[in-house]
Amino acid sequence: MSGPAASAVRRATLVLLLSALIWGAMIPVLGDLAQHYDKWLLAWLRYLLGMPVLWLAMLATKRPVARPRPLHAGQLLQLGAAMTAFSVFYTFGVAHAHPATAAIVLMCGPIWATLLARLMLGARTPPGFALTLALVVAGGILVVLGAPGRASGGFGLRGGEILLVVAQLCWSWYSIRAQQWLADRGQIALSALTSTAASVLLGLVCLVVWATVGIDWPTEIPSAVDIGMMAWVGVLGVAVAIVLWNVGVSMVGVAVASLFSNSAPVFAIGVAALMGIEPTWLQLAGGAVVMAGIAQLQLRQMRRSQQ
Repeated sequence: MSGPAASAVRRATLVLLLSALIWGAMIPVLGDLAQHYDKWLLAWLRYLLGMPVLWLAMLATKRPVARPRPLHAGQLLQLGAAMTAFSVFYTFGVAHAHPATAAIVLMCGPIWATLLARLMLGARTPPGFALTLALVVAGGILVVLGAPGRASGGFGLRGGEILLVVAQLCWSWYSIRAQQWLADRGQIALSALTSTAASVLLGLVCLVVWATVGIDWPTEIPSAVDIGMMAWVGVLGVAVAIVLWNVGVSMVGVAVASLFSNSAPVFAIGVAALMGIEPTWLQLAGGAVVMAGIAQLQLRQMRRSQQ
């Protein structure tokens, strides 16, 4: 591998860490918003706020030199459905699982992404991947176990765990198929098109929820702080982070990219600390393990690229 390959590894590392930073910072922000607003409305609002930013970014960027393949409505619908399914299964999974058990299942996301990439693409993992996978999963579990105020006692299985696994498989499937079907349009256009499809489908889901179990509509005008936090999770959490994620997947594949997603809780610890929630030593140790695992894989990749 040549110098440009090493540069590509560094760029992939940067964009994926940035996406993890945004998603990690979004965790405490969403947690605060969820105390005052219906979670279904928040899920839909995220896409609605992020969608205009994505379309403006797409219009401001140069179109690909080569003419892209025709856009197939069926493929776009499938991608939007996968994003919507992720949101729905994730919501119900978290609601019907022990919080600690749910977080541990989510930390195993790189395992499901690796298996799916192998089944769909026959993708081979780079040297050192197995060690990194073990480190990021173990470190992520330490972060969960060390969360301040975590209830003691057995975790238990409540049925939502399988929904969380399905949610992660939906997101990995989306990440793989989006690159196969829409990568020739550019990552910004890919993100804009799929997020728009997801926002429409999520809107329909919200209508169904409203008609069946009901939705708690806000009774007061949101404060300036709430509006700012909503803009954060929509503009950054959807528009920017999804573009960064798709760029990273296009460069290193979904299996390696998924390893970086386990660093999101590490960044969440830092944001929570800024909000006055001190991290525990177990969280700090887990975060160090996660980052060490990612660092060793990237160092291996960069050494190989210089040979």
